[in-house]
Amino acid sequence: MKVGVLCIGDELLKGAVINTNLGHMGAKLLEAGIYPQMALEVPDRSEDVIRALKILMKETDFVLVSGGLGPTSDDLTKPAVAEFLGRKLFRSEEAVKAITERWASMKRGELPLHFLSQADIPEGAELIPNHYGTAPGIFLQLGEKDPFPGKRIAMMPGPPSELNPMFDLQVLPLVKNALDGKLFSFLFHIAGVGESRVEERMQKIIAAFPALSVAYCAAPEFVKLFITSANAETIQKASGMIRREFEKELLSDETKSVAEEVLLLLKEKAFTLSLAESCTGGLISQLVTNVPGASEVYSGGIVCYSNEVKNRLLCVEETILREHGAVSSQCAGAMLEGLKKAFGSTCGISVTGIAGPGGGTPEKPVGLVYIGVFCGENSHVGRYLFRGSREQVRARSAAVALNTLRCMLKGYDLSCAGSIAFTCPRS
Repeated sequence: MKVGVLCIGDELLKGAVINTNLGHMGAKLLEAGIYPQMALEVPDRSEDVIRALKILMKETDFVLVSGGLGPTSDDLTKPAVAEFLGRKLFRSEEAVKAITERWASMKRGELPLHFLSQADIPEGAELIPNHYGTAPGIFLQLGEKDPFPGKRIAMMPGPPSELNPMFDLQVLPLVKNALDGKLFSFLFHIAGVGESRVEERMQKIIAAFPALSVAYCAAPEFVKLFITSANAETIQKASGMIRREFEKELLSDETKSVAEEVLLLLKEKAFTLSLAESCTGGLISQLVTNVPGASEVYSGGIVCYSNEVKNRLLCVEETILREHGAVSSQCAGAMLEGLKKAFGSTCGISVTGIAGPGGGTPEKPVGLVYIGVFCGENSHVGRYLFRGSREQVRARSAAVALNTLRCMLKGYDLSCAGSIAFTCPRS
């Protein structure tokens, strides 16, 4: 079965809003072993919606539509779909009741009458309840009298806070149920290895299982590796080979980020963590505190952007800053020592570097970052040269810092930490 995606909204084409809906649906479909065939973005115009539907219906079997279900004049998805199918819109009493109750629960006074237009749905459609907003989703399975009989359309509201849970809990099961046959899949998170290297190391596994479908998705902190097959035994055997091949780089099945894995390991060992961040500006702290329960092990952090703060709060000596500079292995090491004194934590991370876009020199180019990590009595300071934009340098610095700590907590050598150019002795 082929899946297509149609995202509707002027704001998407004007660049006023990033289309996170497509990213969310694509990622969730990929996790289920379903690869979208085509995606289109169109403005809030009926003729464009109809034209896009014709294209998608020719090429795919199940079309996912986001946006245009609200109560305003530019929300034209339902009339356009109804016109495309030659069906009339009718007001669903079930939808009226849900919208009225939802509005009452928000305690915003009297329900505006135009809001009830959200209860108008094409004849023969099924409602998809919206537990986070007023506009219900709509599901249509096309019949013999419709254009493209047997194909399916699922319409969802545009706001991600409404679309994401609706898609995950209600629409994705509809897509899975429409599959020609059952698919088995598994998702691995591989940290400290680039996408091309993961693909290279996967070749012998792919060769062993010709029916195995493999997909990769790179992010700063890991590579997502998806495997899919119609045979459950193939998934089981291939998974075993993957676990052996990437033993040191694999995150546990229970965690979805390096930060989450680090916190899990810290809790298991009854360790605590503190952070000293310069060029990452609190990004690592954000990643850590995004994980529920972080307060059990995370003591706190210092964003020491200026030399004065490095000296005053972390006791980095002025001679180090003067002779070696803030971006140096000596400074990163001194920041670690300052963390130990300030927080008394079992583990700590220090980061100092040049994120760019300016500030670099031939000796210290943009992207140069020093990362220090201590775990108990063990400590390490690494020199890294990250490529990319300011945001990419910061994200990669945070990812390598956390993954280095993960490797130290697991007792692995740091070759699996990722992106190590060479290490520098501490002084």
